[in-house]
Amino acid sequence: MKTRLLMLLMLCLCVSAKAEGEKTHLVVWAKDGRKVAYALSETPKLSFTETNLVIQTSKLTVNYNLADMARFTYATSEDAAIRSLETGDNTFSFDGDMLLFPSLQAGSTVSIHTPGGLLVLSRMVAAAGQYSFPISHLDAGVYLVSVNGLTYKIVKR
Repeated sequence: MKTRLLMLLMLCLCVSAKAEGEKTHLVVWAKDGRKVAYALSETPKLSFTETNLVIQTSKLTVNYNLADMARFTYATSEDAAIRSLETGDNTFSFDGDMLLFPSLQAGSTVSIHTPGGLLVLSRMVAAAGQYSFPISHLDAGVYLVSVNGLTYKIVKR
């Protein structure tokens, strides 16, 4: 019942955000103060499991533990804090068989797990900067990439 109510609320918020035209980002707020923004132009799709909020775009899928989430809101692109989140240290891309992080903070930990929980890669970043991690040794399939408390689901083909 709670999940259905949350989904209905999300649907109403999405419709009102598109109707207003000036709202351009979905912002997910964690209880510890972290926030992540998703451009509405990437049509983020939200769903819920028993314990997670799942946000899926054409580029990535992110799972947030509901117990750690405070709220989600919408914000305009004029908000400077939102612009900085789009290029924040949790974003990554692929270049062939490399997982590229344009900006990681010192002390960040990047780990890759199989869906069954088997750890296949774990690296701690000593100094802030750009980093790349090879994934050529991984078999084709689904993997979970965790960095700074966020988990992304990726598919290696």
